[in-house]
Amino acid sequence: MKDINIALIGVGTIGKGVVETISSNGQLIADRTGVNLVLRGVCDRDKEALASVDDDAALIKTSSASELIARDDIDIVIELIGGVNPAKEIVLSALRGGKHVVTANKALLSNSWEEIFAAASDSGTYINFEASVGGAIPVIRAIKEGFVANKIKTIYGILNGTTNFILTKMAAEGMPFKEALAIAQEKGIAERNPELDVSGKDSAHKLSILSMLAFGRVISNDEVYTEGISGVSPIDIACAAKWGYSIKLLAIAKNSPSGLQLRVHPTLVPSSHILANVRGEDNAISMRGDLVGESLLYGKGAGARPTASSVVSDVIDIARRVAFYGKKNPAPYNVVHDRSRKGIVPMEDITISYYLRFSVTDRPGVLARIASMLADNGISIASVSQEERKEGQTVPVIILTHKAREGDLRKAIAKIDDFDLVKGRTVVIRREE
Repeated sequence: MKDINIALIGVGTIGKGVVETISSNGQLIADRTGVNLVLRGVCDRDKEALASVDDDAALIKTSSASELIARDDIDIVIELIGGVNPAKEIVLSALRGGKHVVTANKALLSNSWEEIFAAASDSGTYINFEASVGGAIPVIRAIKEGFVANKIKTIYGILNGTTNFILTKMAAEGMPFKEALAIAQEKGIAERNPELDVSGKDSAHKLSILSMLAFGRVISNDEVYTEGISGVSPIDIACAAKWGYSIKLLAIAKNSPSGLQLRVHPTLVPSSHILANVRGEDNAISMRGDLVGESLLYGKGAGARPTASSVVSDVIDIARRVAFYGKKNPAPYNVVHDRSRKGIVPMEDITISYYLRFSVTDRPGVLARIASMLADNGISIASVSQEERKEGQTVPVIILTHKAREGDLRKAIAKIDDFDLVKGRTVVIRREE
């Protein structure tokens, strides 16, 4: 039995889950793998977090990450503090010091992809990051290993459990966004400051990582068009359901002939599609490859235990390599391999169909004016709904369009929103078939 020594940086929710997993399932892991995982040290600036880890005479507790990284007896460093700084310094220091790294840090990876993997290649170290996307869902391993022979064509993902919980609650109970968000916060599903989740930025970070793996080129966060869910209302969810759609915050990557499409936004998904039925905090990723066709990965996308499962799985993968094949990683990380040099398709040039909700004063001719402006910009109407008639009052008018260029739609909506009988900004939700 080979001992592999581990240092854990960050004893938050996931960190505590990792400690618990190694403690409770360590013998099972050893029996299955022939490797004994030894938690040698833990680091956190919060003294209470350090105190929460069971005392062990051999366990080092410290507020200094560099103290653990500098130790010769540490084989693997787990980084779970999140954010870009000081996580970046910690990860690079560990890699350059010959320590293997496991991280769940999507913000760091999406921000510093090339630098981190160059450091790993130069030092002959391993870096695993399965928990950075999808919690317990092994989507990173699927792209790197299971689908490695495939040209990935599309990725559709529900990548954020907080927003999926909120939208599920809104759909099931007809409650407004703020009320559903408050419930998510009460249950600990949403952070006190939920901006990263509800703005779509968390999903965008994760989509960047999946896209870099799938398409082999560096993608900066600002290249992913990102829109959150705060503008979605119960009326939109109800209207979408009548037409056979669910609304999901969807992360979308498409390898099209004109370039890569990368976007995160609320999306109308056909109710018959399996992604429409992903509820609560669950995540799901649908990928299409040229050989395998469409595949779906589904499961818990967050939480201490599911995420800890992925972190420890990454640790075991490295531990087995180190124990039985040597401490050095002989293979370089060839993470930038795109030869096509495709660019990112600007959002304005994407062609898609739309759900539009106008708030208008109920007067004769207003719908004709809207239809005329859409037509003038090359946008044709597929369906119209104006179920409430209250002459002289503000009522919703819902329109589904055929496919249109995003830039043309934006021009039309800007002009329509200036009409005297249109009250407030038009709600625009994109539609995937």
